[in-house]
Amino acid sequence: MLTDEVLAADFELVKVAKKTSNLAGSTALMAIVDDARLIVANVGDSRGVMCDSKMNAIPLSFDHKPNQSREKNRIKEAGGFIAFHGVWRVAGILATSRALGDYPLKDKKFVIADPDILSFDLHYNKPKFLILASDGLWDTFSNEEAVAFIKDRLDEPNFGAKSLVLESYYRGSVDNITVLVIVFKDGKYTLGSSSVS
Repeated sequence: MLTDEVLAADFELVKVAKKTSNLAGSTALMAIVDDARLIVANVGDSRGVMCDSKMNAIPLSFDHKPNQSREKNRIKEAGGFIAFHGVWRVAGILATSRALGDYPLKDKKFVIADPDILSFDLHYNKPKFLILASDGLWDTFSNEEAVAFIKDRLDEPNFGAKSLVLESYYRGSVDNITVLVIVFKDGKYTLGSSSVS
């Protein structure tokens, strides 16, 4: 059902984009808490990471990059190609192989909006917090570095999200950076967020 909702949103976005000649697109990263389960869906290269009860960084998603075997094979089977221009790009243009929008590449099926969906048992993982962030953060931080950084800043407003955004910017990220930190405590969760373009 979540896949259907993501694809329906993409369909509507592409329909509007074609009318306005807007070639842009976006990644999507969703985290849904349903009783004792965490369901994470992603399209593109935004990424989710969980800090578990042992302070380990647990990946919640997989980046959709054109040079990954699964993505590269899918693109080639659709008649497309990837090329390196600073980073690997679909048709030499787009640095992610899945996105919402980006209709010129979507029409040819080089880029798709099908999400990967993963499920996690919250009783088993006992998360301390989650980090959901755009690729601007992950260009300058590893999963482990981001978890360690936030772990030391949970007492800050926004649970360290603003500090993480600023540190990524200072480290040289040239992309937009959006960070959402979700803290779990006593079976409840609280959000903190920050972004810079």
